[in-house]
Amino acid sequence: MRRLLLIGLAAGLAGCTNQLPFQEPAAAIVDGHTISMKTYQARLEVSRQRDPLAGLTTSPSSSPSTQRLEDFTIQQLIREEVIRQEAARRKIQISDSQVDGRIARLRGQAGSTAFDAALARNGFTPASFRDYQRAFLTEVASVKAMARERAASAAVALAHGASFIAEASQWSDDTGTRFRGGDVGWLKPTDLPEASLATAVALLPTAGRTSIVSTSRGFVIATVLDRQGEQVHLAVILVLAPDADLYTVESRPPWFEQWVQDRRQSLERDGRIQLRVGSGARG
Repeated sequence: MRRLLLIGLAAGLAGCTNQLPFQEPAAAIVDGHTISMKTYQARLEVSRQRDPLAGLTTSPSSSPSTQRLEDFTIQQLIREEVIRQEAARRKIQISDSQVDGRIARLRGQAGSTAFDAALARNGFTPASFRDYQRAFLTEVASVKAMARERAASAAVALAHGASFIAEASQWSDDTGTRFRGGDVGWLKPTDLPEASLATAVALLPTAGRTSIVSTSRGFVIATVLDRQGEQVHLAVILVLAPDADLYTVESRPPWFEQWVQDRRQSLERDGRIQLRVGSGARG
């Protein structure tokens, strides 16, 4: 009888294990998707080493430095998760080979010894750096997809008779020309830094307009206002979407930052962001 009880108990425990698999604790839940505590702790180590809040003045009532770093870290991960979800909706997926290729390029540019030292100095492990680069490439790809849609909206409006000045003021991210109708001034097509744009402009007659031209900075629609010999009087609509090698916090398009902020606020209003760490934790 005792042997049968033990066998039954063991079978019961095995059944419970199958029904209730281990679930890693969550640092946050964003619209039903978990940011694991493991991911959070790995990124928190990066925040500690890089200290993005160093040098910021604080009032006596401000949170301690540790708590501010915790808040910064989880908010960054939430931002990345919001972007990842939008990328998934658009069927954007960054492959392992894309991540590996970027890391190999970065390693090649810095040299292996310097690269590994920089990772350690900034609190990264090889695994956490891969996650960081995957999130980065997902953001770059998402910006490109959204930027192309914005450029397409401008192109459709122009095709239906809208003025170039109006579309430049609405869609262009080139702050130097946006509010003067995209007017770049006089130049030679060969002076344009992007070969694809230079080729497209060289073929345009006066009053001609390019289709959407992909460049390393984003998507461009250009029109020739006038020609005098080799010189062209050019106007452009630039929708920012920098390539990965040019993409920085400073070069993020303002409209994309606004979209992320609006999406986060919408999720927060609907109670679809749950914090388990940081000052906003709710258990």
